[in-house]
Amino acid sequence: MRISVLIPAYHAAVTIGRALASVQAQTHRDWEVIVVEDGSHDGTEEIVQRLARAEVRPVRYENLGRNQGVSATRNRLLAYSTGAVAFLDADDCWTPEHLAAGARHLEAGADLVATGVRTFDLVSQQTLQEVRPPTTLETAPVTTLFNASVIITSSSVLLSRALIGLTGEFDRNFSVGEDRDYWLRAALFENRFAVEPTVTCHYAKHALSTMSQSQRVASQTVRFYEKYFRLAAIPLAERRRQLAHSLVTEGRLLRAAHIRASVHQLWRAWRLEPCNLVAAAHLLLSSTQAAFRT
Repeated sequence: MRISVLIPAYHAAVTIGRALASVQAQTHRDWEVIVVEDGSHDGTEEIVQRLARAEVRPVRYENLGRNQGVSATRNRLLAYSTGAVAFLDADDCWTPEHLAAGARHLEAGADLVATGVRTFDLVSQQTLQEVRPPTTLETAPVTTLFNASVIITSSSVLLSRALIGLTGEFDRNFSVGEDRDYWLRAALFENRFAVEPTVTCHYAKHALSTMSQSQRVASQTVRFYEKYFRLAAIPLAERRRQLAHSLVTEGRLLRAAHIRASVHQLWRAWRLEPCNLVAAAHLLLSSTQAAFRT
């Protein structure tokens, strides 16, 4: 089975060498590497080209020329892929059995495989935790992915060629959480999901997020639940609860710098769930602060 290893890169020169070395170490030998750099120019191309000169297997590189975002980069990678797909972020890496473990599930009829993940600190290299996908990803993937982002990194995922044909491209409206949106859309086509509990993926965790990054994540989570607010496969009460919760999170984070936007989002949350005391309390606090600032 040919597996296309898709690596999106952005200022990745410091880490991509390790990622590529982990691909070369795979016991499953039928692979190709495709790297698309999202507009940065930091020496990543030279590292990839060195691999291309040394490898008998196909290695392809492209630079988008300007920063277009992770969804656009992943879509270009998908367009170049020729086989089943394994995603690998440029600062992550795999154990030698990763592709072989995923290929076994794909050959048995799975369309999406998620493996166990070891998270580690990018600076100290120390292990933080080991995370295995829940078995409900196999039995109830739509509900599981709607309720939580249970696949913590795309680097742990392999996709069949058939799934890509059905699901299509990544949604460019997402700059964060585009992968969760993709997995959920794949589940809606009733593709078969499989969990490989073996830890085969090493996922780099960066320093603590800045406030602006936290707000971006919160905003994108709201967008996710707005997009699927009419998803009939999920009970209405749960759809309302999840959207309200995401609005409260965003409203709380907006309070310091964008008080009117904070009030707006918290008002929306309270309207969705009038009995939600947390939403009511945060709405009262933001409304009071807004009154004092005007």
